[in-house]
Amino acid sequence: MIDFIDKDFIPNVHRDAVRILEEVGVKCSSQRVRTLFEETGLAAFDEELGHLHILEPLVDQTLATAPKRDKFFIPENSFGVGGTAPFVYDDKTGDLIAPTFDHIVRIAKIVNEADVVKFMARGVLVPKQESKVMETIIAHCDKPVYAAASTEESIETAHKIHSTRGDLTIQFSIVNSPLNVIESMLDSFFLCVGKGIPTYVSTMPMAGLSAPYSMSGLLALTHAEALFGIALTQLINPGVIVVHAGLPSIANIGNNYAVDLGLMSHNLANLLMEKVNKQFDIPSIQTACTTSEADPTPKAEQDAAKGYALMKRYGFHQMRHSFGFLKELISFSIAKLEKCIEVCRETGPYDLPIEKIPYDPEGVEAAIRNGGNANYMRDDHTLKHMSTSFLN
Repeated sequence: MIDFIDKDFIPNVHRDAVRILEEVGVKCSSQRVRTLFEETGLAAFDEELGHLHILEPLVDQTLATAPKRDKFFIPENSFGVGGTAPFVYDDKTGDLIAPTFDHIVRIAKIVNEADVVKFMARGVLVPKQESKVMETIIAHCDKPVYAAASTEESIETAHKIHSTRGDLTIQFSIVNSPLNVIESMLDSFFLCVGKGIPTYVSTMPMAGLSAPYSMSGLLALTHAEALFGIALTQLINPGVIVVHAGLPSIANIGNNYAVDLGLMSHNLANLLMEKVNKQFDIPSIQTACTTSEADPTPKAEQDAAKGYALMKRYGFHQMRHSFGFLKELISFSIAKLEKCIEVCRETGPYDLPIEKIPYDPEGVEAAIRNGGNANYMRDDHTLKHMSTSFLN
């Protein structure tokens, strides 16, 4: 039981997300996507604004027929590496260096031996090497893997792994917050989903920048974007496994609107996002237990420990970014990975002081008012809530 929200908070977030899809929709110029939705009779395209509006019955149908958690291969309460840092933090010098396959091998081996790490994504970015990255990871890690595949070659590699080894999910970001379809990703998305490879649809709205600056408003927009991706997945290939990867985040208004992943509010937002998904029993992955520290300091470990305690206290499905990442996911520290594995193992589900989080009926109004435009920095709703939201 979540004791820091009212019982109507979770249903209200879902209701608001559906309202956003109905009243705002998503900006989409792809005729292929439009046709899929319009042929259901439960969606309509606004030629003037370029928005595809999705009706509640289609959302209900999607949630009723999409595969449930028992069909997915990663169990409840799974922490994972996740993420793709463009740099490795050199734990000897403190420099940021370009990742290599040696780093990927080392991370994979550590993950494979760690009982508290249940899945692995690549962790660090080696550009334009998607197939080799997947092959390297599975050569050294027997656990479930998340990967990127955006070319025909890498999708074919993913299909081969899926067909033989299994336990593979491909990540796609097909929506740019707020509510804009990323057209350049659609061909790869259609190809991957069409082959029946499990996918997760990732979106990362930032409260105060590309989403309303209140908890329920942020969650509603995040949920709406992920629901669009899930619906599209099921229209392309009904029955394919799809994971809700709505990753609500918070812009640090005092730091040029940079994403602030060390806030307890960040952990709370992602915990609550998972609870929205749990009511429909759909697979869910979010982001938590990381830090806003630029170096692997004791404070970075404390940030992670608070996240572990919170998640263990209330339960969850999957949380990524939970071990080696540093500030803004820019770099990955292997020393922090190893240390936080110990911290996670030792941290129990202790209670944390959490103030009551109210449902904000004005959050959905801000989302509807801004539509597909990132005007939240200047929106009165953001200014009004700056002193009351996301303070911890």
